[in-house]
Amino acid sequence: MENAPGRSEEFYACGGGCRPGRSVVRAHGLSAMRPFLRLCPECGVPLSISRNHTWTGDGRILSRDSVQRLVIMERRVVEGILRRAEEMFGEEGSRILTRCKSADAFHYVRAIMTGWKKVVAKAPFGGRTFYDLLCDQARILGMADARVISYRKRHELLVGCTQCYSDAFFAGDVLGAVQAGEGRTAEVAYWEEKGEKRFGVTVGVKELTPPLIYSPEEDPLPGNIVYRRCGRCLAPFTVSFFAWDTARGLVLDTHNGEAVAMLDTAGINAAYQEIKLNHLPELDELMARQVKEMVDTVLPRLEWKRRGPEERVRDLFFLAYRGMGNPICTRGSEDFLEARVENPFNYPIVAGIAASFLSRGEPVSWEWERRGRSVLEVRVRFL
Repeated sequence: MENAPGRSEEFYACGGGCRPGRSVVRAHGLSAMRPFLRLCPECGVPLSISRNHTWTGDGRILSRDSVQRLVIMERRVVEGILRRAEEMFGEEGSRILTRCKSADAFHYVRAIMTGWKKVVAKAPFGGRTFYDLLCDQARILGMADARVISYRKRHELLVGCTQCYSDAFFAGDVLGAVQAGEGRTAEVAYWEEKGEKRFGVTVGVKELTPPLIYSPEEDPLPGNIVYRRCGRCLAPFTVSFFAWDTARGLVLDTHNGEAVAMLDTAGINAAYQEIKLNHLPELDELMARQVKEMVDTVLPRLEWKRRGPEERVRDLFFLAYRGMGNPICTRGSEDFLEARVENPFNYPIVAGIAASFLSRGEPVSWEWERRGRSVLEVRVRFL
């Protein structure tokens, strides 16, 4: 398999790539416990990605235990969505984001805390190593260039980073990780110091009752997506076109040059529902419009082929391998396009993304509708 576009030798040398044909690369930025990043020798995807996650035929990405759903999104889009919530609701908005994210982070850490990682977490002097490994995972997921600054068992953890996908959400990630590792209640605060963000967690004395994961999803509709997969690690071939820069905690989509992150969807949906129910009932339409505007800023970096309307469903295939849903069909004419997506991870967010890709930067009027069980329909009319 050839190297993906944009993956130069210099990029691989800096620890930022996953090079087919090699089973390990020097993992710049990762902890002393992980001096090398283990890769699939056929497709180059890190094994911590392919072994801990499953791409299903119905447009979802699931964690190892199949309990949690994940999604791959451009960091610019995620940052824009979350920043808007914080601007609208201030400190209360930040608290909602952090609290909701900590719950799914708790369960995600529990899902990957298996084998020797679990032994390390429980060992008398293994706590620091456990959190070092979780910071490594945050880098591999494209969330942040996280590092452990200090740790006192059963007392506190201090993490620092400069490339954080969201302060409020990453605070929830760190909080949930500590709750999973210590088994106790905890509180988190974050601030800026010495040119980087600091996330400090204080561990409480009460044992923690595992938090519930809120998920508004109905039972998913069956799908028959057939990915072209790596014959060795089974990751979809399209995932090999991501480039991992572990030194900066970034994952780059080499098709458009955008940094992406792999995130749990339960926290996103829980925060969304709480804000909608308690603060902003009209959030659905507002969110869909704002997401389309944000994705429109990414589209000019893509080169589109001119195809007939009936073939544009291919443009939406990325929704599937990114875990956003299953694009079933596209119908229309020269004046309008109508797309059907099953099992969307979040209706207004997927609607905004789909509308942006269907309109391709052209002026349009558009609408979306939730139809029946796990079905989203988006209609775009060209002006």
